[in-house]
Amino acid sequence: MQFYTNEFTAELKAEIDRSPFSAEELAAMPEGARAIIAEQEAFHRQHPVTAIWRIATAGSQTRLGGVVLPVDREGKMLMDDGSYTSLIVEGDGVAYPDGTLATIMTSAGEAFSWRRQGVALVGSLLDNDDEIISTPLGSIYLVTREGIPSHEDFLTWPGE
Repeated sequence: MQFYTNEFTAELKAEIDRSPFSAEELAAMPEGARAIIAEQEAFHRQHPVTAIWRIATAGSQTRLGGVVLPVDREGKMLMDDGSYTSLIVEGDGVAYPDGTLATIMTSAGEAFSWRRQGVALVGSLLDNDDEIISTPLGSIYLVTREGIPSHEDFLTWPGE
């Protein structure tokens, strides 16, 4: 199984910067649609992506050798292999080879939540000073853009 980190490579930047529309598709669109797309492209040029934050799933790995435990909830995400996994949120667990458990404490907060619980990210911190460092989900991530502040609860410890 392949694992992904938050490394923001030149290849990923090029993928993010690439327009999803061909010149032919744009030409066939109504003027109003082209204006909206042009406005969005200008916004992206003014506020380029500076970092990515991958979504943690069951099987995500931590710096100290822990593995995010699977959960059974309605919220599902499509994995790269075509299978589905449940969303992992703050408060979910991580197991270690020695049998100890930890709790995910930080998350995307209001930037990406499920039923008012922030979704866990690569970069989420645990109650034992560990951190999620990789995920088997490579296709979905959040971005940080230059000049756009993150939500105040993004990857912050509860109560801070």
